[in-house]
Amino acid sequence: MSTGPCSTDCLADVVPTAPAGLRRRRAVALAAALARASARPPAGDGRRHAVCTAARLLTSAGVRVSVLPPATPWPTGPVLVVANRVSWVDDLALRTAVAAVPTEDGAVWPGLPTVRADQVAAALAGGRSVLARPEATTSCGTELGRFRPEAFTAALVAGVPVCPVAVRARVGGRPSTVTAHLTGESWWRSAARVLGATDLVLEVQALPAVDPRRGTAVEVAALAEYAVAGVLEADPPRPISHPRRPRTHAGTDSAAGISPRTPAPR
Repeated sequence: MSTGPCSTDCLADVVPTAPAGLRRRRAVALAAALARASARPPAGDGRRHAVCTAARLLTSAGVRVSVLPPATPWPTGPVLVVANRVSWVDDLALRTAVAAVPTEDGAVWPGLPTVRADQVAAALAGGRSVLARPEATTSCGTELGRFRPEAFTAALVAGVPVCPVAVRARVGGRPSTVTAHLTGESWWRSAARVLGATDLVLEVQALPAVDPRRGTAVEVAALAEYAVAGVLEADPPRPISHPRRPRTHAGTDSAAGISPRTPAPR
């Protein structure tokens, strides 16, 4: 369930466009896919099972995923992938698009592998790529939250690159908050909005890797945050009722000594 600060005002522009019959068929297909996902996973390739399960759930809900490669290819070997966080929809989309095991702070799907937060450094050192969500809360997707430096500590300890990813929802080619999962909402209520959308695409934009040797966890977190914000905030705010705060402003973070929305100086 979402823990973000957004409200139903953030959904002012979301209107069901799929016919009622299509929504019912999608709901039945999604329920069947959920039941299948909850079954005992087959022995063998856990990555393949996770990708197929996530793709099946998204397809049944009428969601397509578009993966955009980074301008500079990611390094080979284990990496820490970090992405913005909106809801269960982008959790599934990232499972299909990124070869990394998610941490447990995202949506937990029965039968799909995750990595405990205290095991991320060990997983990276052991050669496994890990997917982390550095924002403290989920939101409607209009505004990117600050990336928590502690989410990047494992990458610095293991000495592996940090690979940012920006995920955004589009309906009919336009930005949308339809995939939001608001505080206090049931999962099915959030799913009902997704089922009612037509031409819903989750764009997964991979961005150039950040070298952890470029600074501290605070500095690397700021670099990754600004890379993702550069993609997400190129779009206008989706609901007018949720205006976006300026990313750069006066004032400093007392703990880190830097502006909360400005990269640390070099």
